[in-house]
Amino acid sequence: MDSSSTKRLPYHWIRQRIESLDPEKDYEEIWRLSAGYGLTAFTLNLVYAITFPNFIVTEQGSRAVWRSDGGKIVHQATQRVEQTANNNAIWWWYGPHHPLTKKSVNHINRLHDHYSKLFPGDFGHNDDYVYTLTYTAATLHRLKLRLGLPGFTDKEKKAAHLFWREMSKLFRVENRPVRDFPTDWDDLIRYNEEIEANMASGPERATLVAEGCFDQFAFRFFPPGLRWLGRSIPICLSLPTTLKACHIEPVNPILDWLITFVLGSLMWLIQTVLPDPKESYWQQQEKMSRSEKAQELASYRKIDVEFAPWFVQRHKKDTPGCPFHAALGEERMVTQPPKAFDIARGSPEKKE
Repeated sequence: MDSSSTKRLPYHWIRQRIESLDPEKDYEEIWRLSAGYGLTAFTLNLVYAITFPNFIVTEQGSRAVWRSDGGKIVHQATQRVEQTANNNAIWWWYGPHHPLTKKSVNHINRLHDHYSKLFPGDFGHNDDYVYTLTYTAATLHRLKLRLGLPGFTDKEKKAAHLFWREMSKLFRVENRPVRDFPTDWDDLIRYNEEIEANMASGPERATLVAEGCFDQFAFRFFPPGLRWLGRSIPICLSLPTTLKACHIEPVNPILDWLITFVLGSLMWLIQTVLPDPKESYWQQQEKMSRSEKAQELASYRKIDVEFAPWFVQRHKKDTPGCPFHAALGEERMVTQPPKAFDIARGSPEKKE
């Protein structure tokens, strides 16, 4: 979309455009319009914080992520968030059939292959992949409902299901394709709810990963005196079943009401009063120069250097006698994954 065409866009052009499309044929564009605009570093980090703990409540999920000392959850926390956001933005903008999306997912498949050798069997659970994909498909819909707003329209639901069904075909479960993706939107929601209703109590590693997600969001966006509030926001918006499985105390009911009221009001204002954004998050990222990207990465690394000791200090003595808490702050176990790849620019990233 060039600059001249963006100037002519209607005030609420996104909704108008979605309503003109056919979800059976145009599901990629509908998802791009539904999920790719109006995003910021704050909102993407918040979505990450309320999403990722759902996937690590199992033994295999928490073991592969926490490893021996917290892994990237502790030592490269913000960089991990931004890598996830970068991949998601590529998928949402280009869709499941584009070469850049396939290259991005292939990189993740290679990472899983690498770590599956270190954690045999942990990456071989088909339901782990299906739940991650189906939860992602419904995240924005469920978040809107949680904030008291209308969720996806029928057209958006159908498009979301088709988009993520096609995305599922790109992932590999130990060199096998992902199997048994839900047949439609209603089946997708039923699948999510069944998984969540049967979440067992997670190991201590799962608690630490969830704590890392909530704390990283608070540390990055809130000053020291308000980090308790920053931490409360993703906890408030997390699934009760996930909080229970991860042994995380829910937010005080009054604060819960206040957070959902404020965020719901802000989202309503953005969706109904303010004009729709003319550029997507990924378009804004593509406009950044290499020097700007380098400065951004340096800022993430600075945050991470400061976050790790802060997190260790907060949690090292949470559970006396727990080996995972005791290992916080000790010398890291070094494992070398395949070289990271800057998908959008087509060049290897510099090793840290």
